[in-house]
Amino acid sequence: MTELFHKNNYTSLENALRALKSFSEANPEFGVSELADKLGIGISTTHRILTTLAEEDFIVKNPESNKYTLGLSVLQLTNTVTEQLHIIRESTPILHELTEKTGESSHIGILDGGAVIYLQKVDGFYPVKLDSHLGKRNPIHCTSSGQAILSFLEGDVTDWLSLPLSAYTTHTITDPETLQNKLAEIRKKGYAVCDQEFESNIYSIGAPVYRNSKTVAASINIAGPTQRIKPYKKAFSEHVIKAARQLSTIIQKRRGEENL
Repeated sequence: MTELFHKNNYTSLENALRALKSFSEANPEFGVSELADKLGIGISTTHRILTTLAEEDFIVKNPESNKYTLGLSVLQLTNTVTEQLHIIRESTPILHELTEKTGESSHIGILDGGAVIYLQKVDGFYPVKLDSHLGKRNPIHCTSSGQAILSFLEGDVTDWLSLPLSAYTTHTITDPETLQNKLAEIRKKGYAVCDQEFESNIYSIGAPVYRNSKTVAASINIAGPTQRIKPYKKAFSEHVIKAARQLSTIIQKRRGEENL
């Protein structure tokens, strides 16, 4: 009895997630009592969950059947996941080529809330402690991945600069005006360089990847020890820019074909 109680003692969030996962191609609609039976919870609890999900457009009520089905917010999340999977697949050979040319670890990152999250990584040829595993969330303001995206965002970036600019090393830029000036320089050069701004003795170079002619989708970067990358900054930055442009072309071509 105790084990059964614990299995059914779900939190409100868990029940909401279970409710969303109940919808499928075979079962696209549910009434309140049907879903309550499926989840093993009360009708009033199920109704509250459905009401909350409906307020956020995760489900919608069909006025004819008086039943619920998935809403636009789920579709938006699906599109986001699909786009990320495309980028991972499309970027992987490009990252391998970039690492082949530079010998350093390469990454593809996207903006996710107030951080950069790494979707793919190709390890460099040399053993080095680099905290950049897949799914890792790194700050925007002191990484070349973040700065490369931030510099080329459409519109005003004041809100981004108002986020806490935490210091990770003595080289981290924590003054918004100073960071704004650096972003302007990055826009002129077309790439971002971070010299020990996030991790001591780590140097990185990043460039923006575009979804279309104006909208930034991601960034590609390389990272490794300062003493190994900095002397080759010019050549390596050209390789990073070329890789970012290659991926931009692939993404834009694919999106164009999808819209035909």
